[in-house]
Amino acid sequence: MADPQQILVAEDDPGLNRLISFKLEKEGFKAISAFDGKKALKTALEENISAIVLDIMMPFLDGIQVLKKVRAAKPHLPVIILSVKSREADLHQALELGASDYMTKPFQPEKLVERLKQVMEDN
Repeated sequence: MADPQQILVAEDDPGLNRLISFKLEKEGFKAISAFDGKKALKTALEENISAIVLDIMMPFLDGIQVLKKVRAAKPHLPVIILSVKSREADLHQALELGASDYMTKPFQPEKLVERLKQVMEDN
């Protein structure tokens, strides 16, 4: 049997990170958690991951900085942005920088998994 696809969950809220990771693992993925932008970037560049769920507001490096650096190194890696920022300008900026999708908090974890599968399929 093939190893499960690894998904990086870059979310600084421990409870939300656990919830997302739990939902992903229930769907057969392997979740790798990062609680700050530096760790998220290091993991994204060094591990064999299939996609990233990326919060924008994180310590050390924000999600936008992480997205820019990941896009430079891995242009086709699916990235879904999760954010409390719901302004059209925030969404536009993230998509312009290469995010595959953008979801605002609060969100339904099942919807996130569904959209994640979709962007991974589209890649």
